[in-house]
Amino acid sequence: MQKKIDKILIIRFSSLGDVILTTPVIRVLSAQFPRSKIYFLTKAQYADLLRDDPRISSLIEFDPYRRHKGLSGFGRLISDLRSCDFDLLVDLHANLRSFFVRHLVNSKVKLKYRKHWWSRFSMVHLKFLKIKAVHTIDSYLDVLRGIQVETPKEEPSIYLGPENVEFSDHFLLERNVKKDDIVVGVHPGAKWETKRWDEGKFTEACRTLIDKLNCKILLFGNTGEEKLVEEVKRDLPEEKLLLAVGLPLGKFMSLIKRCDCLITNDSGPMHMASALGVPVVAIFGPTHPKLGFAPRGCSDVVLCADVKCSPCSLHGEKRCRKESRFCMDLIQPEMVTEAAERILEKKRSLLKET
Repeated sequence: MQKKIDKILIIRFSSLGDVILTTPVIRVLSAQFPRSKIYFLTKAQYADLLRDDPRISSLIEFDPYRRHKGLSGFGRLISDLRSCDFDLLVDLHANLRSFFVRHLVNSKVKLKYRKHWWSRFSMVHLKFLKIKAVHTIDSYLDVLRGIQVETPKEEPSIYLGPENVEFSDHFLLERNVKKDDIVVGVHPGAKWETKRWDEGKFTEACRTLIDKLNCKILLFGNTGEEKLVEEVKRDLPEEKLLLAVGLPLGKFMSLIKRCDCLITNDSGPMHMASALGVPVVAIFGPTHPKLGFAPRGCSDVVLCADVKCSPCSLHGEKRCRKESRFCMDLIQPEMVTEAAERILEKKRSLLKET
């Protein structure tokens, strides 16, 4: 290990969940090298995840559509990075783009993430799930062994800026949400349609929680998911519904932070909630927790049917070829509501003890 490390560059371009899962590496490096400056390179669309992280000295936003478009734009990025003269470069993406950054940017020490492709290939294509699961966070942290840094088990963590906290305060105040109201977040979306639990089942789970707990449902949706949100909210009492659709990332995060728990598919907001300390009920279907992307919070609950054909792909992108989506159909609304109730009861018990 280098005796003196003044500048550290961490690379993870995308996606939302993966960027969040790199935050334990930020924490470990910040603790190990408290006087060092940490630079983080990511795509501009994910920069708000880390914008308010006090451990990061400089957030470098890669914009492939404008400033860094094409070869000339990428060359501009490399030129900017080469001027920094890093002591440690940590590539947590290990794709073609990060390969060129790693080889063209000056750094005394360069480390690269190992993807465990064989074990994941075995799980997806051979259905060999007896392989020891390696969480993605642990894979990222394992990179630091190259500089003899001890890496204890870590959970992800992200920070909210004051303007986003203020937004969530006003949002809830304007909708008459009281301090002692139970707010259950529900995010029915996912990047791939195959990873989405049925809209009707989300609706049924929401109705049950409203009837049992008299809670508010904070329904989340990304831009483009307006129709999905409309389907879920149908037949639910309007006075119990709060809608957060198409919000900027920082505001989206601030509202998730105000939830008592979040019900979600295997998606980026699942990791976001976990990193904000909000317990999740995560629904896995075509993907599988053993692939290394399960939520890591101590109160998080993962529901997975463990059907023989799952996982059918690494990220859930493949179209289902079965007569029914058994991996999703076998997960019933009562399973989700019972898990949410257990989380909320545990949270109430902890609050009483304090």
